[in-house]
Amino acid sequence: MRRPRRSEDYKEYKIVKDLSDAEIGFKESKGLDVAFIFPNSYSVAVSSLAFSWVRDLLSKYGVGVERFFYDKTFKKFYSLETLRPLDEYGIWLFSLQFETDILNIARILKVKGIPIFSRDRNPNHPRIIIGGPVTYFNYKAPLQIADYVYRGDLEVYINEFSQFLKGEDIEIPALCSHERENCELAILRDLNLMPPVGSIISPYSEFKNKLLIEIGRGCIRRCAFCMIGHLQKPARFLRPETLKDIISKIPKNISLGIISATVTDYPWQDELIDILHDRRVSFSSMRMDGLTEDLLRLLIRSGQKSFTVAPEAGSQKIRDILRKDLTDDDIERALKLGIEVGFRKIKMYFIYGVDEETERDLEDIAKLSINAKKMGYDVRVSLNPLIPKPGTSLEGKKMEDAKTLEEKKSFLKDLLKKGGISFQFESIKKSILQYKIANADENEIVEIINRYA
Repeated sequence: MRRPRRSEDYKEYKIVKDLSDAEIGFKESKGLDVAFIFPNSYSVAVSSLAFSWVRDLLSKYGVGVERFFYDKTFKKFYSLETLRPLDEYGIWLFSLQFETDILNIARILKVKGIPIFSRDRNPNHPRIIIGGPVTYFNYKAPLQIADYVYRGDLEVYINEFSQFLKGEDIEIPALCSHERENCELAILRDLNLMPPVGSIISPYSEFKNKLLIEIGRGCIRRCAFCMIGHLQKPARFLRPETLKDIISKIPKNISLGIISATVTDYPWQDELIDILHDRRVSFSSMRMDGLTEDLLRLLIRSGQKSFTVAPEAGSQKIRDILRKDLTDDDIERALKLGIEVGFRKIKMYFIYGVDEETERDLEDIAKLSINAKKMGYDVRVSLNPLIPKPGTSLEGKKMEDAKTLEEKKSFLKDLLKKGGISFQFESIKKSILQYKIANADENEIVEIINRYA
């Protein structure tokens, strides 16, 4: 595309061009059919396998797709593939990965002068389609913005959906509309049929300069707060022979980001280690009760200085309430193992804001963190309020109010500071908003969008 003349447009254009130029991988575009928009920052977008996988999947079925991301300063929104502005696309396909991103969808529409709610648009406006993880449990709220909502795994109806995008009148069981509000949740039963492999490597990803491969989808666990373990069952995994074939085609100099709800639950651990033994890798998530010496040594050989785990709570009582299925002995063993293989940095995730927790339970979060420090770790903890969500065993449970959460946060801060622990708290205000959006019905989501977008 020709360089924009207006200085404001060129500044935006240059931001997108620099990010695009920094990417390594597939850039071919087959046309201007569909804008695939990740309504969050570039770094968050490119850290998701979906950001390239959805585009590549649709491209294989003859649909031209180009990627976009959200920035609050943007006015034009340029494609990462051809740097063409968003206005030139007739179909806008959004991937709703996080509840609060629905506000960014609304903001994009507002900036482009397009009515936010589908009831107010006409055939001359772009067709708005929303998919992504949020639609697995709440699809009627996004339908207030979207003309269509696709629920579930795109691979299940990829052929039909591609035909639909090309303009064919075709009924898709997982495609919701205002005329057909009740639709099924599409779950891909065999991940090996269409192995999800990324095609973009970026220095700005959370998986810096790594090619993403999904080896597991869904979860065998039952954590009370997690939608994956409730809505994406059964868990599905790439077979070792499939993974081996994929990796054999990737040059050795390319580092890999292995994606799964919990890599430690991969059924063929020995084969996984064998396949990856001479590659530079990182893992998206590991359970403390599933850590092995071989897994951790693989990460050490890959140059990792730190690893991340999620005890979720400091006390056994709260872990049992959250159905974390993790014991004090599991945690102690994992921490010792990490030190033995050579790690000196660790990040731990905790949840607070459980009705049943007392000051002692909060103190146990600090004690666990301080114990890890005494063992020799440079410890950083991330703490998030409990957000009860539909589709989980906490559905219908009220989130604790802001005043209570602030008091608990302040109490934890003091304990962690005294223990010399680095910490990061998720915004309580944003967490409460996430709770409201996750549990919103059709009328409530309209009110939320009108208030916050």
